[in-house]
Amino acid sequence: MKERKMRRYQNLLTVSGLGVIIFGLWSVLKTILLLFMKEGILSEIPDDTFVRVMFFLILGGILLIDVLIRLYVGLSARAEGFGKKKGYGYVVIAILMALASLTSLVLIFFDSNEQSIWELIVSVIVEATSLVVTIELLVAAFTVKKLKKELGEVS
Repeated sequence: MKERKMRRYQNLLTVSGLGVIIFGLWSVLKTILLLFMKEGILSEIPDDTFVRVMFFLILGGILLIDVLIRLYVGLSARAEGFGKKKGYGYVVIAILMALASLTSLVLIFFDSNEQSIWELIVSVIVEATSLVVTIELLVAAFTVKKLKKELGEVS
């Protein structure tokens, strides 16, 4: 019985790990789309070439760090889901990601006056889905680690 539960949560861990990675890639795509499709964002950056280059370098660095963190969490979850030993590092980072996602979800409503109702709805749905995927990853990770201990495996 516990073996079946273990397989189910390991599967959930691999799927939610992939979800975390996909949402990381989506955040990069969303940022790029917002920059180039939303009127006025790029026009607020001074026309100085150095300032624009620095802006894009810093933004690119932030996006890269975000993707690398999500890759670490997602790939670690998938590895543990496939039976490899993983510590709690990725779980701690996933908790921080869930808190950041929850904060972002709340902040969407404070910025809602500059968005159309459809932009608001889509933003809420996407951010809420990202939060749910991260919470599922956490539940699965804690359950797998607990079941490993109960079944006598070392995690």
